[in-house]
Amino acid sequence: GLPAVIQARGVQSVLLLGGKRALGAGLPELESALSGSSIMLRIREFSGECTIRQARAYAQEAAGEGAGLILGMGGGKALDTAKAAAHLAGLPVITLPTIPATCAALTALSVLHDPPGSADGPFLFLDHPPSYVCLHTGILSRSPAMYLRAGIGDSLAKAVESAYKAGADQELSFTDRLGLSIARFGFETLLLHGASALSDMTRGQDSPVFRLAAQLCIVNTGLVSLLVQERLNGALAHALYYALRDMPGFLEVLHGDAVAWGSVVLLALEGNKAEAARLKTFLGEVGSLSSLAEIGLASDDIEAWLPQALAQPDMEQPPAPLTPEMVLRAVRFAEAL
Repeated sequence: GLPAVIQARGVQSVLLLGGKRALGAGLPELESALSGSSIMLRIREFSGECTIRQARAYAQEAAGEGAGLILGMGGGKALDTAKAAAHLAGLPVITLPTIPATCAALTALSVLHDPPGSADGPFLFLDHPPSYVCLHTGILSRSPAMYLRAGIGDSLAKAVESAYKAGADQELSFTDRLGLSIARFGFETLLLHGASALSDMTRGQDSPVFRLAAQLCIVNTGLVSLLVQERLNGALAHALYYALRDMPGFLEVLHGDAVAWGSVVLLALEGNKAEAARLKTFLGEVGSLSSLAEIGLASDDIEAWLPQALAQPDMEQPPAPLTPEMVLRAVRFAEAL
């Protein structure tokens, strides 16, 4: 169990970072797991964004209190903050996701949300992934179903984007090819079972198909991120999200829902019309974002933001040059499907 994992590292004191809702969902189970052990648990409630300033503060706190390990509990922002703090403090980190919306529990980077103009971000690349990832599917299944839907969207995007970035490169390494293969496995399996998993989760069922979907969103997608070279880890879907997330209409859209829509655009950009239509149909079936019209926008509303999207780090080293006009045509095609 978790106490043995912690004590095997010679650790007696740990610092736990978690959001308020995450702690409400997961702390009782954690305290039950640690009861009877000699592990001292210090709890800090996380809020806000993952910033380098927050991470440094938690790193200093962990060092000052003699913590030998940091636990991260919650969603992507809390987990990324815990990973960044552990990286800065030179400590191991264990992640305990409480929602299936993100692969952050497994990845070797933290997404930073520092103020514009900051010298830090948007990514802090870590020396290694978390030491251990603990999935409690009972806790995950009791979270709002929209988070599984977002996790599915993020996983679908990983497959579409990594394949696009790889292009026709014949010199990909074994690990690149393995990552691309399991990304495609995740894509096909989620299209096949994602709707059923969401239906079970809506009823609070920790069912086999829910567990499969949760593991695909957290573990499979995280493994892809670790296996493939960094240039394959993101593309237009994420670039569109980071460029558009603060504009009216996108403010309330979950990250995974937004990049799922962006994946339809990317498939349209590639000329893969059948796959774009297939993905858009699935997104409509599960209630994810499948069209700008659903959030009160039209293709032309985002035109001015497209140069910013193409300037995102995720758009470095595309397989072929892109222009804002090309992306706008793809958006219009995706909307017309």
